Amino acid sequence: MVHRLWEKIRMDTVNFNGLFLSARVGVLNYPGNIHDYVTSGQVQIIKKDISHLSKNGTINFADGTSYQTHALVAITEWKLSPNIQYKPDGIEASLGIPTESMSSEELAFWSHLDKEAAREILQKFPYLTRPPKNVIPYQQKVSPYRLYGGMAPPGLTSRSDNSIVFIKMVHSTANIIIAETQALWAYAYLNGMIDMNKDKVYHETALSSCYGRLRYPCGFSAWYPEFVYDTVPYADMLLRDLGVHTWAL
Repeated sequence: MVHRLWEKIRMDTVNFNGLFLSARVGVLNYPGNIHDYVTSGQVQIIKKDISHLSKNGTINFADGTSYQTHALVAITEWKLSPNIQYKPDGIEASLGIPTESMSSEELAFWSHLDKEAAREILQKFPYLTRPPKNVIPYQQKVSPYRLYGGMAPPGLTSRSDNSIVFIKMVHSTANIIIAETQALWAYAYLNGMIDMNKDKVYHETALSSCYGRLRYPCGFSAWYPEFVYDTVPYADMLLRDLGVHTWAL
């Protein structure tokens, strides 16, 4: 039944099964096809490193060549690790944010939890055992975001330290819904108003992290929460923590 449903939806995408696509989606809403414009010969693609800019709209490349243009739009790359330095050194893993310096004990701890979480998820959702072959072709050198509820550090939460949250680390096509529910949850969390089982914080955090990796292998969910079809269940989860009924009566 699951396979038949997604086979019908697949025809709305280009040669792909939309089940495994994350929030990196786009729709051609305007007349004409931008892809035809790009391949028409009117667009020149230059793959070079920029050295510096000079007068008269000149872009100077590292190989000594240059190019004149009316405008330069810089869409730079980004780093998954936060630019903020947290003290003491090595606290990032405890906070649940990406880091390249996890200890051997931390690596073993999360590796065990991830394996248990993956086994539980695949037993519950066997369709995820058949991911597409075309997935993200590279790997990040840092650990993924591991946040309880998508916001709270699991290490601090398990010790009843509700002193910090990371809002909007979840990327989705329904950002307004997520922003509102996260704001409510974060306020309640910071004020100690959420009743949680602290013995299950690490396990539930691992479930969320591994679910994204298995559910959306064609996006960046292996490193941070990113989804399309799970927006409502995620918002419902946060609202249930607040004691709010998620179904209209």
